[in-house]
Amino acid sequence: MNQQNRTIEIAASSSLEVTADRVTITVGYHNYGPTHEIAFAENARIAAAILKAWKDAGVPDQDISTNSLTSHARSEDELKDAPPADRKQKQYVVDQSWKITRKVDVAQKLLDIAVDAGANDIGEQEWHLADPDAAQAQAYTSALEKARSLADQIAKSLGTKIGSLLYVSNESRASNFETVTVEAASARFANTDRRVRPETKLLPQKVENSGYVRAIFALE
Repeated sequence: MNQQNRTIEIAASSSLEVTADRVTITVGYHNYGPTHEIAFAENARIAAAILKAWKDAGVPDQDISTNSLTSHARSEDELKDAPPADRKQKQYVVDQSWKITRKVDVAQKLLDIAVDAGANDIGEQEWHLADPDAAQAQAYTSALEKARSLADQIAKSLGTKIGSLLYVSNESRASNFETVTVEAASARFANTDRRVRPETKLLPQKVENSGYVRAIFALE
């Protein structure tokens, strides 16, 4: 409080949770081989099949990013408990994975398409909002309302009341969200044979948005 200028300053924060409407999926292929050449060639074969399946489903190449690609000989510790046949056939290991961001329902189908094409490694999902700025604005608005309420309570305890808002500032966290363009999935989604297993179902998480404000109100 500043009695000379008849003002009260309040800092307040607020957090809101919004259901994510975008998801980044990580899909990959993990395999072994007796030599580096054989293991790498097999991985490349399945990788080509997965990327072709996504392309056939209408996904542009530029919307797919490589998440990782590793290839190395397995250590003696990794092989010591393996049966002799496995020791010979699994001397090398290759991992390759990709990321793609889409609306949740489209991502589910793309995940199924990748698995049908040979993917055997599914990574953790990353949840996003299509319009993170709108959610952030809601958090700031909530924080400002909280600041006004607190200022009003303090002013009443002093036998006065707050007047107009004279100043407000905010701080925001760096955003990890991105807005993406989603193309319509092709008819391949409807024509894929699902008799072997049910379709994948992704359940969206809540994305937290926090707002912080510092507000100065006049005192009447």
